[in-house]
Amino acid sequence: MRIRPAVRLLLINPQQQLFLYKVDDTVPLHDQRPDLIVYWNTPGGGVEAGESFAEAALRELWEETGIRPAVLGPCVWEFERILRFPDRSVRQQERFYLVPVTNSQVTLANLLPHEIETHRGYRWWSVAEIAQSSELFMPPNLADLLQPILRGELPPAPIRLNRWFVPEVMSREIDPHFANKQSGRH
Repeated sequence: MRIRPAVRLLLINPQQQLFLYKVDDTVPLHDQRPDLIVYWNTPGGGVEAGESFAEAALRELWEETGIRPAVLGPCVWEFERILRFPDRSVRQQERFYLVPVTNSQVTLANLLPHEIETHRGYRWWSVAEIAQSSELFMPPNLADLLQPILRGELPPAPIRLNRWFVPEVMSREIDPHFANKQSGRH
């Protein structure tokens, strides 16, 4: 199975809102989540040959938002998942980078053709709006995961997220490693 390194971007504006895209994949990419076709996701994408994760993060930020930050924040989460396409499966290894921005103005002029086909909208969301919404978000538990980040409680090393697509876990469960870090237990 092909391994695809990827980056995801947690763009946070001065109002502590997170930038998300509404995605319509037209077919489910995850066997365990056949309902996950239309959802809100963070900007991001694959790391190209010869590119570092940080370089990919800045490139994806420019392509998907038109924003060029002065500083890329730390990688705060990591996740590995299997994406299933009609002709192949891919093991995607994602790193989530914090990207504080001072300007909330976004342009979609740099989107690639396949991104134009799947993007259905975008907006800035508060944690409360995410928590109260009936929409689907990636990663699940996004509001819970964001709260410590917005309080300035950044992990000393990226937190490994797990079990995104197991339906019985989708409600509100957080990775035990994350819960232990938040309570001070290691």
